[in-house]
Amino acid sequence: MHIVFTDLDGTLLDHETYAFEPARPALERLSDLGVPLILASSKTAAEMHPIAESIGIDFPMIVENGAGVVDPSRETASENTVYKRLRGILNDMPEDLRALFEGFGDWSDQKVAEKTGMPLASASLAKKRHFSEPGLWSGNEDERARFCEHLEAEGFQAVQGGRFFTLMPQTSKAARMREVADAFHQRSGETITTVALGDAPNDLAMLETADHGFIIANPAHKPLPVTDRERKGFIRRSEKPGPAGWNDMILQLFK
Repeated sequence: MHIVFTDLDGTLLDHETYAFEPARPALERLSDLGVPLILASSKTAAEMHPIAESIGIDFPMIVENGAGVVDPSRETASENTVYKRLRGILNDMPEDLRALFEGFGDWSDQKVAEKTGMPLASASLAKKRHFSEPGLWSGNEDERARFCEHLEAEGFQAVQGGRFFTLMPQTSKAARMREVADAFHQRSGETITTVALGDAPNDLAMLETADHGFIIANPAHKPLPVTDRERKGFIRRSEKPGPAGWNDMILQLFK
């Protein structure tokens, strides 16, 4: 049994327009084959629900860069206690370090819209956080190392994505992918083959862990490094960027 895990921004969604229409043939192919499609994004559950509905799927989703997993069929209201604790840790940092990071919690809906290119309504959904805090880092590498030390001492980490520097618990999309795959295995009894697609540094562990990894081209940032697993053929790269590249890779895999 195959399960496809995909990043959104710059991968299934166009980096600038957030559209996924070029990937529609591959999405329909997965649907015809009954292959579960698991969205794995830095986005919040509130942002991802409309995307999942537009695609026509209701599988579990890996949200906020792997900080949590949400099952739409079982979801219940939850307190954002992890996020509140993270904001507290951030605000307790030395002032010189705190001044170098600006997160969604520091910005208005309008500013989040400006920084992301989202419509205002989407930016409002992006601020409905439960597990993590994306933002922008303006310091140097030494300052960044000090900043990360403070986070790690409290059980959190900072992960660089394609657009934002995200603060989150010490977990990853890769760990959540294994968790979701194990749950499918327990329910079905079938051997699971994992497929992962992504474009940014925060996707690399997921790509490395999957049975089949696909790096989707994104001219907006530096390409991901070539790893041993790619040299051995377990990871491949698309020629086209975003959803067009996503479409090509999926159709090639599921001929």
